[in-house]
Amino acid sequence: MSASARALAVLAVLALVAAPLSLGSPLASATTGLYVYPVVGTPYNIDAPIHLVSFYGAPFSLGVGLAHGKVDGGLETPSAICRSTPHCVAAINGDYFEVASGKKADPGDPVGGLTSGCVLLHTPEVSHQQADLDNASVSTGFSWNAALSVGTTSVAINAINQQLPIPGVGLRGTLLYTSAYALPTPTAAGRSTYQFKEVGTAVSPTIINQAVTLEYLGRTAGAIHVPAGRVAISTSNPTAFASLASGASVSLAVNSTMGCDDIGGHPIIINKGVPGVVSPSDTAEYDRDPRTIVGWTTLGETVLITVGGRDGVSGATWNEMLSLLRALNVQTALSLDGGSSTSMYADGRSLYSARASERPVSTALLVLDEPATSTTSTTTTTTTTLP
Repeated sequence: MSASARALAVLAVLALVAAPLSLGSPLASATTGLYVYPVVGTPYNIDAPIHLVSFYGAPFSLGVGLAHGKVDGGLETPSAICRSTPHCVAAINGDYFEVASGKKADPGDPVGGLTSGCVLLHTPEVSHQQADLDNASVSTGFSWNAALSVGTTSVAINAINQQLPIPGVGLRGTLLYTSAYALPTPTAAGRSTYQFKEVGTAVSPTIINQAVTLEYLGRTAGAIHVPAGRVAISTSNPTAFASLASGASVSLAVNSTMGCDDIGGHPIIINKGVPGVVSPSDTAEYDRDPRTIVGWTTLGETVLITVGGRDGVSGATWNEMLSLLRALNVQTALSLDGGSSTSMYADGRSLYSARASERPVSTALLVLDEPATSTTSTTTTTTTTLP
C-alpha cells in the first residue's frame, strides 16, 4: 500500500475511533506504518496541544533509552537520546526520576524498575506502576528477585544499580552493580564491595531468568566504577563472603516476570478497558497538567501521547485523559512522567516540549525501526478532530 493510501486508511480509522473495531477488520492492517499527528481535544475539554505517535506491528517496536547510555548517567533530552540510539525514529520522556537538591550533581535515578533487552538494569526505589512494552500490559508493581549462590549459602540481592542512599531509602542490604551503572559504588563505615568477573558468557550478568557464573576477584572498602564484564556487590554483611578465595566461582540468578522491556510510570489510567484507581490524595492527577502516555488499542496498535500545557494551569486531568483514550479505543495505558518533562520527538524534529526547550530527563521511551531486511519506512503526518 502506498504512503498516501495508508494515510487515507488512517483517517478512516480515526473517523471511527469512538466505535469498537474488530481485529479482523481490514482497517486493522491498514494502519501499518508510523504515524504522527496532532489531535484536537476540545470535545474532551482539553484546550492544550495534543500529539500522538502510533504504529501497528513490525518493523516498529518500543524500547527504553537511558541518558548518556547509562543508569544514573545524568540527564539528557529525549530527542538527544533518540538521535544517539540506532534505529530510533521517535521518542517521549520516560519514567519519573530523582531530582537532586542544591548544587549536587543530578544523576537522574529512575523511580521505577527498568528492563531492556531482557537485562534488568534498575530495580524500583519504591512501589511503582510499570508498563511491559513487549506484552502491551501494565502492572501495579515490579516483580523480581536475585540471589548469589556462594557454596551452600544463598545471598539475597536487595537492589540492582540503584543510587543509594536516597531520601526515604537508606544505604542498607546487599546491593549489586554492573557496568550499566554510571556512578561509583556507595561506601559507608562497615561496608565492603566484593568484585567479580563474568565467566564464559557474552550476556549481561543481570539477564533475567538465566543463571550466570562469576569469578571472585577481591574486596575493597573504597568506591569503584564497575568496568565491562564485572560485577560489584556492596554489603555490610561479610559473613557470606568470608570463605571466598580469589578465583572461586559463584552463581548469580536474576529472576523477573516483567518481560524483556519494561519501564515505570504513574498512574495506570486504564487496564484492559477498566479505569485505574487514583487516590483522592493524589491531587496532581486531578489538576490540569501536561501529560505523557503510553498505551495500546483494542486493535493492538501502540500509541504514545503527549498533552501540552503548564503545571497546575493547563493540560489535562486524569478523567479527561481517560475520556480521550477511550475515544481512541485505547484499552491499556500508563502515565509516564509529565509536567515540565513532557516532550515528543518524531519525524526528525521536536514536536512538543512543555518548556521553552526540552527538559533533560533520565530515561526516554523510544520507537525503534528495525526491519528484518533493508526497507524504507514512511512517516505520515495528519491532523484529526476526534468525534
